[in-house]
Amino acid sequence: MEQPEPADGWPNRPLSEAEATALLGVGGEQHVDTADIEIDPAALFSPAGEPTGVWVMDHESEVRSAAVGGSDSDDAVIDVVVETREAFEMFSYTRGQWVDYGRQRRDDEDAPSMAGTLDSYRLLAGESTLDDASPDE
Repeated sequence: MEQPEPADGWPNRPLSEAEATALLGVGGEQHVDTADIEIDPAALFSPAGEPTGVWVMDHESEVRSAAVGGSDSDDAVIDVVVETREAFEMFSYTRGQWVDYGRQRRDDEDAPSMAGTLDSYRLLAGESTLDDASPDE
């Protein structure tokens, strides 16, 4: 992953779980209902391939509250990873803005495994293909 850069076009607030789920429909054939959300997920980023899964981190209430400036919403998403068959795209809400940690390609042998990182995340929508790339135990 790269040093974080401001994520252009993202809202100046955390995403709701519905908005994070809508990221599954960006750049692919999957239809995700966006009728009840305030953002256009396709305007947020261009994934490396069709998204297969959207991961979120469930922070403790104090951490989430600090990140969102005191207003604590149970479904405030402040860390999200969009998984595709080619890569992982990681975004975080911090200090009042979204930052983009860049893209970690699956075929980058110098990069640490995302499996360890995603141990602390929850698969919110879609399906993960992490197991497809690892041998059966």
